[in-house]
Parts: sequence; C-alpha cells; structure tokens
Amino acid sequence: MEISQLSEIVMNPVRQRIIQFLITSGKGTPADILQKLPDVPPASLYRHMKKLLSAGCIEVVEEKKIRGTIEKTYALCKDPVGQNPTNQELGKVFYQLLLSMQGTFLHYFADEQADPQKDMLLLQTATLLMSDEEFMKLLTDIGALLAQAASNELGAGRKVRRLSFISSPNEK
Repeated sequence: MEISQLSEIVMNPVRQRIIQFLITSGKGTPADILQKLPDVPPASLYRHMKKLLSAGCIEVVEEKKIRGTIEKTYALCKDPVGQNPTNQELGKVFYQLLLSMQGTFLHYFADEQADPQKDMLLLQTATLLMSDEEFMKLLTDIGALLAQAASNELGAGRKVRRLSFISSPNEK
C-alpha cells in the first residue's frame, strides 16, 4: 500500500483514536477499545478496525476462545508502509493532511451555530531559533503532554478535540 493511501485511512478521527489507544496501551481487544471510546458505537468501531486491519495498520497479536467465540487482541503493525517513503510520497501525505484540515474547517464554519471562541479554535505560528537538540527536547516535552492528555477518559465536560502540529521547513 502506498503511503498516500495509508494516510487517507488514518486521517479518520475515529481511526486516529483507535490508533492512539493502541499507541498508549500497546495492545487491546475491541472490548478494551470500546471501554475507552464509549461514544463510538460497537458496529462503527468494528468497521473502522476492519479498515485498519485491511490496510496493514494493525494486526492480530493474540486470539483466545471465550464461550465459543474467538476474542482477538490487536496491536499496531511495526512498519505499515513496509518501505522508506520517498520525499514525493511524504509530500503527498502532508498535502492530504492539509486538505483534510481545510475540509474540517470549511465544514465547521459552514454551520451557522459555530462559535470559534467558545470552541477554543486556535491558529498560531511561531518562528523559533533552536538547535536540533533544543527542538528535539521541545518535541519530546510536547509529546509527553499530549500522551498525558490522550489517556483521559471521556467524561463530564470532555469533548473530542483535535490538535495538529506542523513543523514547516525554513523559508530560504
């Protein structure tokens, strides 16, 4: 599968949450995932997991027979692309990501009830002067904060939020 096809599959918000669960938990059954994603209907979860499995993003790592049925445990595949992507392929992935984000915002702003201030929409750009080591430390710190927030359970006052970071190339 090409990396651009793979990126289309993982751009779905529910699939992103399934992948995020598997990143933080290492592995899990559909029942485990449903427990962490109670707002996702079971039929929808199974449909999304089937797409991720068919695309080679996740794999079955364990099967147990429980009361006459087979319970499967899933984990992320080590290398879903199977090769080193070219710069051209990576460029397509970034382009698809940006188009997906654009579509999300167009859909959001088409709603007359949209309230960017209440929904805490944010668009911010900063130019940083950092060594590679300093930048890696910043990314590690941000990653730790995101991992902490990603482990939150759905509950009172919590909503699904999407946060995207893009490190763009230096303009020459």
